[in-house]
Amino acid sequence: MKTFFKTQIVLLAIAGQLFYGSVVSAQQQIGTLYDNVHGLVTRLYDNGYFQADGQPQINGMVQRDPSGLNYLLIQARNPYVNAYYVNWNRQFIEVDRYQGTRILGTCDCPVPANPYAGSYKPLHYTRNFGVETPEGFSKLPDEIVDVNRPYGNVMLTTEFQAQQCYQDAWTGTTLDKEKFSLCMVEKMAGERELEIFNCVRNSGSAEERAVCLLGVTGGAKEREIAQKLAECRSMYGNDWSKYPLCMSETFGDGSIAKVLNCMQQQSKTGQVSFMGTALCYGVSNLDLNPETQIIVECAAATGGNAYAFAGCAGGQLLTRELDKCFTAGIGGSSGCFGENNEIVKGLKEVGELLKVEFGENNDMVKLWNNSVNDFKNGPGPNHEAVKVFRNLGNEMGRTSNKVGKAIKKAVPKIRITI
Repeated sequence: MKTFFKTQIVLLAIAGQLFYGSVVSAQQQIGTLYDNVHGLVTRLYDNGYFQADGQPQINGMVQRDPSGLNYLLIQARNPYVNAYYVNWNRQFIEVDRYQGTRILGTCDCPVPANPYAGSYKPLHYTRNFGVETPEGFSKLPDEIVDVNRPYGNVMLTTEFQAQQCYQDAWTGTTLDKEKFSLCMVEKMAGERELEIFNCVRNSGSAEERAVCLLGVTGGAKEREIAQKLAECRSMYGNDWSKYPLCMSETFGDGSIAKVLNCMQQQSKTGQVSFMGTALCYGVSNLDLNPETQIIVECAAATGGNAYAFAGCAGGQLLTRELDKCFTAGIGGSSGCFGENNEIVKGLKEVGELLKVEFGENNDMVKLWNNSVNDFKNGPGPNHEAVKVFRNLGNEMGRTSNKVGKAIKKAVPKIRITI
């Protein structure tokens, strides 16, 4: 593992920017560190170099604290265990993995305003947006909902796949409901949906869940951030003051500092949430479309319970269909995912109502009904029909007529009351 001193060559080119924004050729003192505990005085120079008075072996290069929780990292002999910082209040502090944080003295040096101060803003729930879950109505923040795109993805599988899940979950005397439901979720949900579901199912805390979901809903950068924060959590838990230790060798554009400060500031309110972290970090950096919002809220509300999650994410018709699996078995005229499939029946009902409303030769009517037939014969999370149901749902589901009501019943959606 590289120590702080081994990064001097890399840091030298940028160190001068810490104070004045440009590298200067002449070394001039611009600050003094007073370590009252150890009786040391250390000079800081405009090229990032520091040197303790009377202690020639105590020297090196400073760098910005990558965690953003402090301003400068002064020294890190063993960065995962012990390091020294100048915080945003001009205090010279020591952070130790085992002893925690202690103030050693002060820094008579230029410290800019903390760019991460006040990053987190409380969420607003003044409008009646949310998802119906088995645990009740789960509200979504006002800032995140697109009222013109409330619909999510229809979930369905084949009779054959349902039979496979049934056989795998049969104990010899009874059906393991959770094992069967988990298998069905894996058959019906897409890759992103499964990642979200597993984040919640496998997370031991709200903080761990927020970090995991950030990685799943973001891009490559967010996955790296989530991986690093997960590493820090494994060492320091919710003791945010120690997180700078595991980030002393992290370089980047400040994104990880933004996320960490968002979570640390949230923790002071008593609750860290994924939605709070996402809005603080920047929703534009994540894929939080309506279908993702539905999956996230359903997973969170059900705690990763597969049966409850499937019914929540897939809508009321999927709940009915799953219930048939436990009471009437799989397939046939009365079993689940067979001839009288509740989901397909609901989608067909929409198609018939669209015919009455617009005529059977209408392009939209043809698209819907053709999609129903295609989806019935080969359902799956990546089927083009899923997009058709979602997009036409957003177009037609806003009405209060019979078509709108049928779509609301057949296609999962965010509940919006204005």
